[in-house]
Amino acid sequence: MNFIEIHITPIEEATVAILKILKSTFMLEEDEELIDIENIIDSLFDELKEELYVVIETPYVDKFYRDSYYTYFASKHRVYSKDCIRISFFEDEITPDHFRNNDLFDELQSKFLGYSILRPTIPNIFGRSIIAKNAFAENGYQICEYKSNILLNGIRLEVNGFPHSSQDGESIKCAETTIWAIMEYFGSKYPDYRPVAISTIIEALAKYSKKRMLPSAGLTVDQISYALKEFGFGTYIYSRSEAYENEIENILSIYVESGIPTIVALENDIIGHAIIAIGYKREENIEFSTQKKRVLNFNGIDLNYIDYSDVERDYIIQDDNVTPHIQIKLNNPTEHYDEEEYPEWKDCKVNSLVVPLYRKIYLEAEIAKILSLEIISDHNFGYNFGNDFVFRFFLTSSRSFKAHISSLKEIEDEIADNIITTKMPKFIWISELYSKENYGKNIADGLVVLDATEASEIKKNAILFTAYPNQCIFKIGEKFICLPKGFKTYFRFNNNLS
Repeated sequence: MNFIEIHITPIEEATVAILKILKSTFMLEEDEELIDIENIIDSLFDELKEELYVVIETPYVDKFYRDSYYTYFASKHRVYSKDCIRISFFEDEITPDHFRNNDLFDELQSKFLGYSILRPTIPNIFGRSIIAKNAFAENGYQICEYKSNILLNGIRLEVNGFPHSSQDGESIKCAETTIWAIMEYFGSKYPDYRPVAISTIIEALAKYSKKRMLPSAGLTVDQISYALKEFGFGTYIYSRSEAYENEIENILSIYVESGIPTIVALENDIIGHAIIAIGYKREENIEFSTQKKRVLNFNGIDLNYIDYSDVERDYIIQDDNVTPHIQIKLNNPTEHYDEEEYPEWKDCKVNSLVVPLYRKIYLEAEIAKILSLEIISDHNFGYNFGNDFVFRFFLTSSRSFKAHISSLKEIEDEIADNIITTKMPKFIWISELYSKENYGKNIADGLVVLDATEASEIKKNAILFTAYPNQCIFKIGEKFICLPKGFKTYFRFNNNLS
């Protein structure tokens, strides 16, 4: 009878223990292979906190790898193990007693920080992983997250994070891993979608492709978009070569601000690669004097304003060539590749975006932002915020937004009631307007809310309501009702990223 082995070790001793188990489980003999794997494991562990403990579980049946195994690896002459190893991370010291003493279960859960699968696809051993941002030494950022649960040594544990996997180099490459991660995230978080296996992705694309799908030669942006459309999304592609030459980074910022993980296609003369932008490191204070200023004409007066999407920040990405939660700047998205070791990655640029939108969102970001600014500058529906106001723009669900309004104790009851009882579609576009004085306090001076299901580019058709220091305007049916009360003490909406 074969038993599952459980090993518990401090993270500083984990690499040696894992290599020993890998050698026997995956039948490794070459010292060179072990050295390469040691470097790969250490590249992740070096990014994590030093005080973590690691639980090593072998053999482990991973559904994601098993799908690749039976779809591809089992048909090869070379023998691959069908089993994996799972390593789980904990905040502090744990012992075997934590798994058998009921009084310690809550403590075990509080310390759990995620897991990673090690598969026998040498050297690309890291498979399906979800590691909480709190496991990383540098974690001062916000990301999209969902709740995942595992059964470890008989105990069910939960962790919040975003999925990651390295490409195995044969059955999956960067495009397939981005599709898988997007579906894993949305399929685990929302009932409209479901997680998919690699075989499902291949099946969906087979009717689109004119050549065989295995071994993988990678996918184009159009193929990625097509696969996501097949899985229920109303995908939208932004390409630098089309109408978005100068705005593509700004558009990406809007969708990340909206909590929508976005596939980013990188290119130079040699490389074509796909990553997922999942969050960013928020700039708490804006140095107004150094920011790019845009101009909005209000009744013949040019007003300078700061588009929050122009503010430079570090983005958090999932790149299947490296460890999870890499921080990059959009003007140098491959800065985490060593130039001497990987010179071919130099000068990669953001070329395209594939945005997995809900299929009934018909008003995309660029048009929605233009409409919002036209409304703000309109003499009937707008307001003069003066120079240097901050314009923050994002997409969210009406349910989340109304819950936010309900949580604001300082907002006037009549205004809050009108917002909460206003009929809204499932998704809405929101503009938050901040004066220079109130931005640092996270208090917005105005709001514009648009219907994300409205495809018309006529601004009146998209308005749901506006709120300014002097009045609020609500749309009831096809009529607009003005409430002559000032909008006060609305705090920044932050529910889209964790």
